[in-house]
Amino acid sequence: MELVLIRHGETPGNAERRYVGALDQPLSERGRRQAREAGVHPDEELVYVSSMTRSQQTAAIMFPNARQVVVPGVQEMDFGTFAGRTADEMADDDAYRAWVAGNCEGTCPNGESRAEFIERICAAMTAFCHALREQDERRAILVAHGGTMMASLYRMADTRRDYYDWLTGNCGGYRMDVAFPNGSVEFRNIESWGPATQHGRAAGPFGGNA
Repeated sequence: MELVLIRHGETPGNAERRYVGALDQPLSERGRRQAREAGVHPDEELVYVSSMTRSQQTAAIMFPNARQVVVPGVQEMDFGTFAGRTADEMADDDAYRAWVAGNCEGTCPNGESRAEFIERICAAMTAFCHALREQDERRAILVAHGGTMMASLYRMADTRRDYYDWLTGNCGGYRMDVAFPNGSVEFRNIESWGPATQHGRAAGPFGGNA
C-alpha cells in the first residue's frame, strides 16, 4: 500500500514563528498560494485530513474534487501554555526556558510532552493504516502536520533519522510504502514529495513550523 503524507500550507502563526500546535488556525494567503503551487489534482476522489482547519483548507485547494475524511488523533502537538507565543516572547518564561533546556522533550504546561505526542500520533497512524488495509486500499493521501510527519516517521520508518530531520516545508511531504510486519506498521521506500524537504530545526523545536 502506498501512502502520501503532506504537510499543510502556512498559517499566520507559522509566518510569525509562533508555536501553533493545537491552535486551530486557517491558512494565510501565502499558505493558500503554497497549496496551489504544490499542485492541484482534480482527479483525486478521496483525501484524508486531520481535524484542523489548515489541513482541510490545504486539501480543498490541492484536491478540489475529493471527499475529505477526518483521521482522528493525527492533529498537531499540544504546546499548552506555550501555544500562540514566540520563543522571543517567552525568553524570560522559566517554564519555557526549562523546557528548551531539556531539548523540548518535557511536558508543556497544560499540554503534551514529546513522548506523549509520539505515542498519540503513532497509535493513530497505526490504526489508520490497518483500517486502510482492511478496506483493501492501495493508495491513500493524508494532509496533516509537520509534527505528524516527525512523530510517525521517527518511530515507524525503516530509515532512521533524528526526530527533527523529518520536518518538511509547507505543502511538502513524503511518499512511502506501508508494510505490516508481524501485525505492526512500518514505512518503507520513503521518498520526498512536493516542495523540497527542509531538514533540521530553526528556532525552538518547530521554529514556528507546527
